[in-house]
Amino acid sequence: MLDQLGVEAQLLTTATHDVHADAPVFSASGRTVGQTLQHLGDLCEDVLCWLGSPEAQRHWDPPAEPDLRELTNRFAIRMADLLAEFISRPPDDPCPTWWPEQHTVAFWVRRMLHATTVHRADVQTAAGIEHTPIDPEVAADGIDEVLRAWFGYRLHSLQITATRPCSVGVHVPGRNWLITADPSGAAVTSSEDVATTTPDAVVGGDPSAVYLWMWGRLPNRAVETSGDPDAIAQLWGLLQLATR
Repeated sequence: MLDQLGVEAQLLTTATHDVHADAPVFSASGRTVGQTLQHLGDLCEDVLCWLGSPEAQRHWDPPAEPDLRELTNRFAIRMADLLAEFISRPPDDPCPTWWPEQHTVAFWVRRMLHATTVHRADVQTAAGIEHTPIDPEVAADGIDEVLRAWFGYRLHSLQITATRPCSVGVHVPGRNWLITADPSGAAVTSSEDVATTTPDAVVGGDPSAVYLWMWGRLPNRAVETSGDPDAIAQLWGLLQLATR
């Protein structure tokens, strides 16, 4: 994951070379390229704080109107600080996180890999560059993260619930999940075969397409769907609320 995080950060900075800071990223984030770079730089600093790194004390004092080069350089510097911190500590080293199921450095490595990957796709889209393929294992892990940490936990912490009961199976090659949601809460479980659980609907396909669809970066036509379209629409809407 550390190696892949470095690759994703480089792909992102390279994609900024031929795009304007005000270019929209055309995704659920609603940000421009400049805002995306500033958000990622802020996120790097937040994670350094969670990790208790001395580098967290070095805050950026932004100019009134930072240009894209300044924003990109700031992201690159703070990502380098973060990678150095990750490399210096074992993945099972305890540290605070916002997810009750994992309080180790590995949580933040995973979180930053997926944040950088999704926003790299945003910037490549804005720059008119074809998406660099996402490794299928990274995409499958990202689906697991967004379902368990964001949909399964973050919705509860935000006190957001479904308006009606529904169940949706999610599948990619080698991985299956069953998502259930109703006005009392939401749950995510692994499933050997989503077809045997008879959910209201099923979403599947290429891992990278399902991954980016869950983050609101691709339309429904990019994934394979069957069953109740209202159940799929509710899942997608809840995901966007959980991850905004």
